[in-house]
Order: sequence, then C-alpha cells, then structure tokens
Amino acid sequence: MDAQSATRFKQHIERVIEEFSLALTLAKEASPADELLRLRTSVGDIIARIDTMLQDNIYKDHPGLDGMKD
Repeated sequence: MDAQSATRFKQHIERVIEEFSLALTLAKEASPADELLRLRTSVGDIIARIDTMLQDNIYKDHPGLDGMKD
C-alpha cells in the first residue's frame, strides 16, 4: 500500500475507534454493569485486533504513521 493510501486507511481506523469509544459511553449510561463489562471486553478485543492489523500491514511499511518517535 502506498503512503497516501496507508494514511487514509489509518484515519478511517482512528474514526472507527472513536466511534467504539462513543458507543461505550452510551452503553455506560444505559446498560447494567455486567453487560457493560462484556461490551468493553468485546470492544477491547476488536481494538486490539485492529492495532495488530495496523502493525502487520501498515506500520511495518510506513513506520512514521504509528505516531511513535525514535
């Protein structure tokens, strides 16, 4: 993937993660504690998988996109 496409892809992924965070905020206000815990666990697993995918497919070819400084 070229650098421009990788940057756009990462931006979309960041928006997805923001939406998950907003969804959890709504769930916190409207869900019982046990249900919220299950949702948080599931969302955390999804975000971890996304991060692994970014590491494997984007950051290895475009390390400057990971936001880490040398």
